[in-house]
Amino acid sequence: MKMMGNESIIWEGRPTWRAMLSFHIKWIGLTLLLFALLIAIDSGGIGVPTTVIGAVLVFGVGLTIFAGWMLRFFTQYTITTKRLQIRRGVLSKRESSTNVDRIQNITVTQSPVDRIMKVGTIDFDTAGEESADRFSFIGVDNPQNLREQIMQARDEEKTSTRYDGQGGLA
Repeated sequence: MKMMGNESIIWEGRPTWRAMLSFHIKWIGLTLLLFALLIAIDSGGIGVPTTVIGAVLVFGVGLTIFAGWMLRFFTQYTITTKRLQIRRGVLSKRESSTNVDRIQNITVTQSPVDRIMKVGTIDFDTAGEESADRFSFIGVDNPQNLREQIMQARDEEKTSTRYDGQGGLA
């Protein structure tokens, strides 16, 4: 990200590996369920080759780990003193950004598992009605601390750009 003027980076990161645990648990669990189903079918007299059963297990676990890594690695969050930016994508990229002074509300969401893992989602509501005006940083470490840093940057940005009421800067 190219910096503008006196802009500096406050925080830069990706979803943490701990946030991906629920993704991995869900899909590996589904793989194990399919694996158990194939074993039950095989023991019921319908001959399912052992290599197919083993391949389902290896492929399912491997695909889950690879997909989780791709989701995590190709998502980049950046917070500067002036902007929020989310960058996603492998072959094609999608970047969304907004000015910090447009942030109206910041909501931190954590499930019980997220609280144990000390991760969460930070939702930013910005001035505007469209879905593009909503930003979510999913799976970040210590989301409460990050929220405080963003609020401080927002407050500093608002106080540094004061108007005199007559169309000029104070």
